Amino acid sequence: MRLYLAAALLLAGQVHADATDAASASTPSAHLAAAQRLYQKLDLDAALAELQQAETAAKDNEDETVQVLIYRGLIYSETGKTAEANDQFKRALAIRPWAEVPAETSPRIARMFGDARKSIWGLASVKPPQKKAAAAPAPPSAPAADPAAPAK
Repeated sequence: MRLYLAAALLLAGQVHADATDAASASTPSAHLAAAQRLYQKLDLDAALAELQQAETAAKDNEDETVQVLIYRGLIYSETGKTAEANDQFKRALAIRPWAEVPAETSPRIARMFGDARKSIWGLASVKPPQKKAAAAPAPPSAPAADPAAPAK
């Protein structure tokens, strides 16, 4: 009985840790969130400053680094710095080939982003890798009948 209780507690702790990790991975840092808000308000210089701080804070967080690069590329696109924007998009796509620009991005910039992906990967779109489902342990089963044994 203790073994089952210990296993249940361990599993519950792992589920909580996985949920916490997923929540922290999907929640942008304060600097990235501020940069996104400033970008939407078209305060592009302030957004770039926040992105610089977000990049420093996101050293070990690939998801956040990709978002910083994408938003910096969006800002450069808006200000006519297409070569710099293309560079930022390619850097983001080199890390995360299936990355996307925000849904509200203009078609012109989305096309630029797609062209950057095509120049790196040769594809217009890349699907994210599928997560493998954890295999559950098989329940104990009855011994299999020997097919060579005579029927009773």
